[in-house]
Amino acid sequence: MSIKSNAKMELPKLARFIVPGIDQYVKETIEEAARAWVKAALEIIPTWSGASRATLQQLAQAVNVPVPISPKSTAPNRIGLGRLYSSGGIRNPKRAVWDFYYESTLQYLIANETKNVKPRTEGLRGSLITPTPYKFRQAGDAAAKAVIDRRLNDLPLFAKLFVKRRIT
Repeated sequence: MSIKSNAKMELPKLARFIVPGIDQYVKETIEEAARAWVKAALEIIPTWSGASRATLQQLAQAVNVPVPISPKSTAPNRIGLGRLYSSGGIRNPKRAVWDFYYESTLQYLIANETKNVKPRTEGLRGSLITPTPYKFRQAGDAAAKAVIDRRLNDLPLFAKLFVKRRIT
């Protein structure tokens, strides 16, 4: 099982010729949306062992967002575990397509993101720092959508017609 988030913008090939610089504009929009997504997630995901926050590091590094992680002195340091069980970044899989992606298979984070976790369930030994479900992906998706909407509104009307977007 995994949790994922993705935002994608795509341009028809013709758009690159009609609207100069639009490919770069779409790339910058996706980067800004990814920064907003990471920052929204960081506001929600607490630090105990560092594993959950560390899952954000690959995407955050791709867009130059620091991920502060200071494991509690009573917790084991699991930053490496979070890095191991996650991926993220900015992609340009084909011309005129840009997206950012985040994925984690870290079981504790999946449970905390999707369930109302009770003490002594899902591997939880004590109480939670932040109530669950976290819903950090929902917050991140909303932040990314707000950036994309704002940036699209800045384009001339005829250019807006070319851009396809998807946030999942």
